Amino acid sequence: MDYPKDSWLTRENSIFDLFSLKGKKAMVTGAAGGIGRNSAAVFAEAGADVALLDLEGSKEALEQLAKDITTRYKVKAIPMYCDVTDEAQVEAVKKEIENEFGTLHVAHINAGVSLPGDDYDVPYETWKKTIDIDLHGAYLTGQLAQQLMRKNENGGSIIFTSSISGYVTNQIDNYPTPVVAYSAAKAGVSQYARVLAAHAVKDGIRVNTIAPGYVWSGIHEGVMPEEVHDKMCELIPMERFGRNDELQGALLFLASEASSYITGINIPIDGGYLLY
Repeated sequence: MDYPKDSWLTRENSIFDLFSLKGKKAMVTGAAGGIGRNSAAVFAEAGADVALLDLEGSKEALEQLAKDITTRYKVKAIPMYCDVTDEAQVEAVKKEIENEFGTLHVAHINAGVSLPGDDYDVPYETWKKTIDIDLHGAYLTGQLAQQLMRKNENGGSIIFTSSISGYVTNQIDNYPTPVVAYSAAKAGVSQYARVLAAHAVKDGIRVNTIAPGYVWSGIHEGVMPEEVHDKMCELIPMERFGRNDELQGALLFLASEASSYITGINIPIDGGYLLY
């Protein structure tokens, strides 16, 4: 076969242009949270218009995020309200995205929860709510994304937020941490993304996951005792929690043409946690 060699010798544009999302349309679920806010911001900085999806209860935060993104990056950022576990609401927001943007090129399926009481004897209600949001919600919004991308025959990139908890059993002081249902849900998200990648490749849709480790987000502020934080840091080769903005590089890479030959993979962003 005749494949081009050293195309950089004849390429007119810079390699950095591959990271551009100029003119693209993106969607982020769980956009009001720490990871979602940073995801929406990096897509916007790269040039994409962004649909910001979260619950109606996050209206104030989401509207402010849309305002900040629009002001700073001069793109369209639109708050959209949706319970990702509600099929009718997901279908409604799908129509809203289509009306506003016409299509979708990038989707970060990120909405998720980790609930108190998710331990060895996790109550069924805690189990059910976690699975509903983290796994069923990922399925419904993942379907939304791939259907819009297929409908307009433009292909695209879908990125799911998994977790290191979907691959290993987290522990502290030689005892498993209380993320039983959460771990099961995130393992399901990871495998669903791989299977979806295998099916969607024929439509030019790439599907990948990121797996954050211990990332210091809003849920920890004022809640986690310092001694617990320090114990957890002992398990991380980099000896610290990650920042939300440290996920942005991997997200932009997977969203853009810089990763055009990559599908079905997972990128751990964990400070080396999975090394051991």
